[in-house]
Amino acid sequence: MVVEYAGILAAVTLMAATLTGAYGQNVAAVFASSSVGLAAAGKAAKAQKVSPAGAKAAYKRAPYSKNALRYLYALGWIGGTKNPGQCGLTLLGQGAAREQAARDIRSSAKLMAQLRKRAVSAAAAAGAVTRGVVSACA
Repeated sequence: MVVEYAGILAAVTLMAATLTGAYGQNVAAVFASSSVGLAAAGKAAKAQKVSPAGAKAAYKRAPYSKNALRYLYALGWIGGTKNPGQCGLTLLGQGAAREQAARDIRSSAKLMAQLRKRAVSAAAAAGAVTRGVVSACA
């Protein structure tokens, strides 16, 4: 399956903004509590002019038990949904998409610091984001 780069980039950018910006002070709550993560996914979707209900549904169906990865999956879904026109035109296989997402994540020192605090590796975060984008493009 192929994944469009615009969705990966949008999701990683959104992740960086939510984990280091205004939401940054509440990251522990977003990662620790399913209800807070669900609400934060809805708020992030609304800010991106994407369906909050769709983002919440993506959070709920995320194939992860950790709330942090469920949230990142939902951010991937938002990124993929924000760029629907490119889903069929794509450009990267899932492995290449994960690698690109991990590189983009590692390039942000602030984002990496937030992830490390929560014991989430760049590879795990990239995998969750990529799967979320794929789910939006499916």
